[in-house]
Amino acid sequence: MPATARKQERLDRTLLALADPTRRELLERVGGGPRRATDLLRVLKDAGLVTAVPQGREVLYQRAEELAALEEARAFFERMSADWDRALAAFKRFAEAGEKRS
Repeated sequence: MPATARKQERLDRTLLALADPTRRELLERVGGGPRRATDLLRVLKDAGLVTAVPQGREVLYQRAEELAALEEARAFFERMSADWDRALAAFKRFAEAGEKRS
């Protein structure tokens, strides 16, 4: 792969990572100095997305059983989708009515 393509790909990955507010928060946390993984995972734990599973001296993380935060997001997107569907249907009716008048 040419060097310019590699640079473009790296820029794309960087911009994609920075587009996410959680990733920006994680970057800000490590920007203040070295952090343990558990400090960074707290962002996901606070959002209710992961839970800690102690195993001996280690702590593993898994997706939370109760994903109320994701359910709330799903409900939000369903409401938004319904609004968009109604708006697009109204626009379609308007556009088709305008074609008939022309």
